Amino acid sequence: MTISFSWPVWRPYLLATGIMALAMTLAWLLQPYVSLPNLVLLFVLAAVCVAFLAGQGPALLASVLAGVAYAVVYVPWHYVDLAESGQYLITMAITVGLSVLISQLATRWRDKAMESAARAQELDRLYRYTRELETEKLRNSVLSALSHDLRTPLASLVGASSSLLSDELSLQPQARQELAELIYDESRRMQLLVENLLELARLESGPVQLQQDWQALEEILGAVIPPWRRTLAPRGIRVSLPEELPLLRFDPRLIERVFANLLENIGKYTPEETQVQIQAYADSDSVIIQVMDDGPGFTDDADRLFEKFYRGDMATPGQGAGLGLAICRAIMEAHGGSIQAAHRQPRGTVFTLTLPRATEPLPEPPEGEAS
Repeated sequence: MTISFSWPVWRPYLLATGIMALAMTLAWLLQPYVSLPNLVLLFVLAAVCVAFLAGQGPALLASVLAGVAYAVVYVPWHYVDLAESGQYLITMAITVGLSVLISQLATRWRDKAMESAARAQELDRLYRYTRELETEKLRNSVLSALSHDLRTPLASLVGASSSLLSDELSLQPQARQELAELIYDESRRMQLLVENLLELARLESGPVQLQQDWQALEEILGAVIPPWRRTLAPRGIRVSLPEELPLLRFDPRLIERVFANLLENIGKYTPEETQVQIQAYADSDSVIIQVMDDGPGFTDDADRLFEKFYRGDMATPGQGAGLGLAICRAIMEAHGGSIQAAHRQPRGTVFTLTLPRATEPLPEPPEGEAS
């Protein structure tokens, strides 16, 4: 029978033997200067080190070697009578027992630490894998949005512009006006899609740097709504704001994006006879804005409407990338506010936006007035 020597198997035990030999040498050198209890602890410490470095089996070997080392270094067997030998044997047993106990505890702690580290590595791998999956899903969704939602306006732009440039067609002024309006509408549609994609990338890249300033809500709506009146026509848009509505501090470009996305959403999912109403009121710590329509409403869960690339059960091909409401929520939350969707009675949808109030700036004194 051939006995093979496996270095990886025996290496921990050789390490334990080497550490205990080193401890015994060090104890022999320190014996004239260090008391017995402290030297005994040196062997226990060596056994604990073996437990951390090599595991349970080598730690047991180290504990036994600690007792043997104690017997070799300290016990003068040729001068010891029977009574003294019993005391030395008890001390040696205590040394071995203490080494075994502490090394076992150290081994358990080492195993748990290794298990925790392995679990952390596994979680890290799962996290990286999930991020890769999400990145792949995001990339596929963006490509799908670009391929589907840019194809229709591009085809309309090419068709309308080629008709305007054609020498073979004799178009009436009204027809030319309609083609020009079609080009404008489809260009704005493409512009909004691209801006939403860019805004999503900006919001996903890290904390949003808001360019906040004191604004009147009436001025923001006055800038956003007029271009949409013709796009949403014949839908009507009615705005009702109280005169005492306070100034708000927000990023005007982003809040305009919120209202533009909401109005675009109404244009996609409501019939032409829909009426749109925008109203606002203030309470003690916030301003609440409601954008309402009397269209067919929605059948989905309200929270799902704000998920990225979610387009709802009522969506049809070419009706957007499903980014508008997700961007609205991200913008509102960046301002410390919120946005919610709910069913309107007896029919329709109401989007409720909440913006926090802040201490309004003091009015500037008239010129020439002493401060």
